[in-house]
Amino acid sequence: GPPGISHDGTPEMKIKQILVPTDFSENAQHAVDYAIELAKSCSAKLHLLHTPVIPTYLLMDLSYSPGPEAVTRILNDSQEALDAQAKSIDDAGIEHFAAIREGTVHEVIRDYAKEHDVDLVVVGTHGRTGVSKLMYGSVTERVIKTVHTPIIVVPPGGHEKSPSCIVISYDFSGPAKRAAEVARAIHGMVGGSLHLVHSYLDVWGEYTDRGAVVGEAAEKRREALRLGLQEMLEADAEELFSIDPASIQTHLVTGDPAEGILEVAKKVAATLICAGTTGKSGIERLLIGSVARRLLHDSQVPLLLTHGD
Repeated sequence: GPPGISHDGTPEMKIKQILVPTDFSENAQHAVDYAIELAKSCSAKLHLLHTPVIPTYLLMDLSYSPGPEAVTRILNDSQEALDAQAKSIDDAGIEHFAAIREGTVHEVIRDYAKEHDVDLVVVGTHGRTGVSKLMYGSVTERVIKTVHTPIIVVPPGGHEKSPSCIVISYDFSGPAKRAAEVARAIHGMVGGSLHLVHSYLDVWGEYTDRGAVVGEAAEKRREALRLGLQEMLEADAEELFSIDPASIQTHLVTGDPAEGILEVAKKVAATLICAGTTGKSGIERLLIGSVARRLLHDSQVPLLLTHGD
């Protein structure tokens, strides 16, 4: 179709505003570095956002907050650190904004993203050991549940490669289509290869060795299921990526979905994995979609997560 319009008639997504929440840690700096490269590729503006932690000390049952001088000192230190980090963005020649907002981290990020029409949030996660994993892990998960802007989570060491080989975990759902849409926007600017991976349950597999009659019938159904899914996957690939079909590959995997996706990612040397997170309620929502959560814990490369809306 014409540039700017995808061929289902909706306007093509563009990445114009990228938000990086920072706590000035090494991992946050990695996220900043990653976002700088992405902003260069997409000609996007960068927003650097810091939420200072104002400690509240619990003394017996009285809540004691630090006095105004202490708060002022924390805010001044934050401003200095923010200016220093913004300088690295300035040096890269990227148009940027830097802001300090007080509040609860995930709510601050959500509100800022809405206010500034942010297209993409880039966050760093801490190393996966002990307490920091639990603390920062829970912040990252809260951010993913609360902020409905697409998010790229950059693991330690994952900031060094550009997203030129993209693997998309695809289950035909709304969130997965949204993930594909963001992947398409990034791919349009960065180029490289695209891989659409669908993980399915091999329901007939266990019947294929049950003697001639059952085994043969099961094998036929098994093959029909595989071919049907392959056809659906190729049709969606063509519809979602109105590009030369040769530049997108489809993969069908069975077994544990997260493992299957990571295996394909490893095989094709992916530098970005994309997945939708379920918008389900209750316990499902806590698990942010078990596949997404598993990818979050086990992926060595940046992970893009999207919601359905």
